[in-house]
Amino acid sequence: PCYNYTVLDDPWRATNYLYSSQIMCDAWVSWSGWYRLFLQGQSVQMPDTCVDELSCGTAAPLWLNGGHPKVEDGVVTRGVCGHWRNNCCYFQSNPIKVKACPGNYYVYEFVSPVRCHSGYCA
Repeated sequence: PCYNYTVLDDPWRATNYLYSSQIMCDAWVSWSGWYRLFLQGQSVQMPDTCVDELSCGTAAPLWLNGGHPKVEDGVVTRGVCGHWRNNCCYFQSNPIKVKACPGNYYVYEFVSPVRCHSGYCA
């Protein structure tokens, strides 16, 4: 997966991006395979601590629960939390797979979240 991924570079996925008129929802996406996150041309990772509600272009931003793996860990499964109603893990979304790659970046096997309006943060 480190060399066979889709680039995901939506500017609205940034943790400092507050949603505007359109609230994004990753449940509408047909996820398939592995993804690498970029913002403004820079490789970034999914946050692994709580993200403010109404950021990442969505109402309930999704963050990685359990931390990022090391290269030697291989592919790991991690929980995904959605922040809503002042609770960092108000709902647990579907788990995703994560892999640390040589070259200091991560790839993610994203799946549809359990509900709208939630989206993966970068």
